[in-house]
Amino acid sequence: MRFFVALLLVLSACAGTGAQQPDWINGNSSNYPAAKYLTGGGQAEYQAVARDRARADLAKIFEISISEQSEDTVSHTSGSTDDARSTLLESSTSRNISTRTNQIISGIRIADTWRDPETRQFHALAVLDRMKASNSLRQDITRLDNMTARAILDARQNPELLSRIGQYSRAVQAQLERQAYQKHLKVVDYTGMGMSSPYSIATLISDRNALLKRVRIQTSVETDPLGGLETMLKNAASSAGFTHEVAGKPNYLLTGRLMLNELRDTQGWYWQRGTLEVDLTRLPGKQARGSKRWDIKTSAQDEATAKARARNRIDSILKQELRRTIIGFGTP
Repeated sequence: MRFFVALLLVLSACAGTGAQQPDWINGNSSNYPAAKYLTGGGQAEYQAVARDRARADLAKIFEISISEQSEDTVSHTSGSTDDARSTLLESSTSRNISTRTNQIISGIRIADTWRDPETRQFHALAVLDRMKASNSLRQDITRLDNMTARAILDARQNPELLSRIGQYSRAVQAQLERQAYQKHLKVVDYTGMGMSSPYSIATLISDRNALLKRVRIQTSVETDPLGGLETMLKNAASSAGFTHEVAGKPNYLLTGRLMLNELRDTQGWYWQRGTLEVDLTRLPGKQARGSKRWDIKTSAQDEATAKARARNRIDSILKQELRRTIIGFGTP
């Protein structure tokens, strides 16, 4: 029994070793031609390391594409929301792209290994079947185009303004993801063509922003132990691009609530701890459209500074997050 185990170990150690260098070492493989496969190579003293380097060499193509798409996503979303960047859209889109890219990379396999008899270095060949990866990406792109078409149709048929805005945001996100998959497809597709999109992201963003300008918000405050919340709500709504209505006919009511506990710890620090909450209701009829809450926690060595820091924190939250929060209330 020990003899057979030893023999298997010897045979395994010798696998992939030979005096004749495989053709793929120089980048042209007869068994895995470029028209059908993407390839990557790795070299190391140990076989496992060479295999890892080969996979990484091939995966690098898609990692570069992810980096470029992340920049595109930030550019599109920040450009569409002025100074209030749509972080929710950025993170959601980037997360979906990264997940899908990891699935593509998981299709990479080690097709061959060879050990140079002179240098004793291991060489590994990693391959990815172009057709399999291409078919998978085309299915994703078709799914996202269908999602976009459905979102646009729902937006046009929905009479409620915020829901229409949410559907257009959904269409923008779908096309941002599609843009990333198109970049992947152009890498995988030997022709480099991919699938052109029937939609323009810039047009979708423009259509959504035109709807945003039609949102007329009236603000109110129920609880405000610090003072100044009403002004901060008004300024944040205006900065976000919404029309603030005092009289006239607002179509939404934004209500703010601030709950804070004041205390002084044993070391003499003054604390302001609590929550800031905003509710949005549709007018007339006061149909609830969404609610959002943020934790507030500030401190200082004197009470006045602690309160001032709490006000600054609240003002910063509203200016940075109110726009995407309200858009999020309408996003399915």
